[in-house]
Amino acid sequence: MALPDQPLEALGYRQELHRSVSPLGHISLILSDITPTASLLVVATAVIAVAGTGSPIAFLLGCFIAVNVAFCMGELGSMFPVAGGLFSIVTRVLGRPLGFIAMVDYMGQAVFLPASVAIGIGTYVHSLAPSIPENLISGVGMLLVTAICLLKIRFNSWLTAVFLAIELIVVTAIALAGFTHLHQPLSILTHPKALSSHGLLLPIAGGAVVAAIATSLFSVNGYDSGINFAEEVLGSAKEVGRAVVTAALVGIVFELIPFVAIIFAAPTISGLLHSGTPLTYVAGKAFGSGFQTLITIGALLAIFNASIAITLQFSRIVWASGRDRAWPEPVSSWIGKVGPKQGTPWVATLIVGILASVLCFQSSLVTVVTFTAVLLVVLYGLIAISALVSRVQQKDLPRPSRMPLWPIPPIIALVGSVVVLTQQTLSDLITVVVIFGVAIIYYFTFVARRPGRYWVQSELPDPNAVEQPLPVGS
Repeated sequence: MALPDQPLEALGYRQELHRSVSPLGHISLILSDITPTASLLVVATAVIAVAGTGSPIAFLLGCFIAVNVAFCMGELGSMFPVAGGLFSIVTRVLGRPLGFIAMVDYMGQAVFLPASVAIGIGTYVHSLAPSIPENLISGVGMLLVTAICLLKIRFNSWLTAVFLAIELIVVTAIALAGFTHLHQPLSILTHPKALSSHGLLLPIAGGAVVAAIATSLFSVNGYDSGINFAEEVLGSAKEVGRAVVTAALVGIVFELIPFVAIIFAAPTISGLLHSGTPLTYVAGKAFGSGFQTLITIGALLAIFNASIAITLQFSRIVWASGRDRAWPEPVSSWIGKVGPKQGTPWVATLIVGILASVLCFQSSLVTVVTFTAVLLVVLYGLIAISALVSRVQQKDLPRPSRMPLWPIPPIIALVGSVVVLTQQTLSDLITVVVIFGVAIIYYFTFVARRPGRYWVQSELPDPNAVEQPLPVGS
């Protein structure tokens, strides 16, 4: 019989974060992290910029791959429900070196992904008030998000739930605007076009559509946060896995349907592709400028909400890297600090928030999104491999939540990840390779030479343990 504090204690960890989030609050945090409205209005803009009128195909394929990745994450997350999330899974399934690379990948996302969403704050404020510099308002907005994320997780789960309700109303209104004003024929998919560097509307190759799948995956990403918040959620490990899959499916539906509707509702393809905010552009053409203004305000709330959820998630990831002592002391101990009153990883939160704020002041949207998308796809590939290997090498471990149709989901996820990576820009791929190369050198010259002192991962769970609810409170 498992101990009452299974599975966290069985994995070798003690309860440090405050466990106070309800299952419903958990779902709202995950959906806020996926953020259908903000993803559509910010990240999906980059999909349109790359794939043009072929973007619905790229989005559909990206969502199909994402569902299969979510099945893998749901099963593995129920086995290892800890704040390290995907890097903890890769470490326990594929070993310490690959786990360390996954951690560095996640850390890269921790810097760039919050910024990629927060940059949208400036984009949409600028559309309402062109005199306000985009980067300035994005950076200030990200600093405000950081301050909110230092508060208790339970407060943030309720705050994101309120914003999420508004967000889903906005995305539904966008879908309505699209479906009631369809203008484009199906041929825009079979003969996709995009803007050239000179602003001309030209046919594009299928490779551009495939390349945009990575950004589509990025747009619906965020369901992995269900694992990262697992140490603060009330419930069972099985519910953690189910929450990941449920939130992924709901988030994908609320993104895919409005996105396709808006593309076909564009009065002119040239106008759609020339707009800096294409989805609100089409909504405005459908129902007028007043409606467009309301959608833009709703978009700002959604983006702000997403920035909170994403910063919360990646703060837990950075904190977990300190807890597992990935960095030289005293850096690891410093990163691994938890505020005694708020129960939040306050140092890790400041690190994520401040770095993202700096990036908001300096970078453009497409640059941040495309680079981060490559990191994301690599991690998806590692999770797909982990889902295959775990069933073979860890067959005796308990799986509170099992994926359907194994091994089809991990195979689809892995093949999709490989194909998408082959179509990314050489500069993004080289950047990722260099980052991983530095990580490998650091691991084998510093970490691996100090076993038991650095990169200390906990034990695998007892195969004979019976699943119990996650520990209540701390």
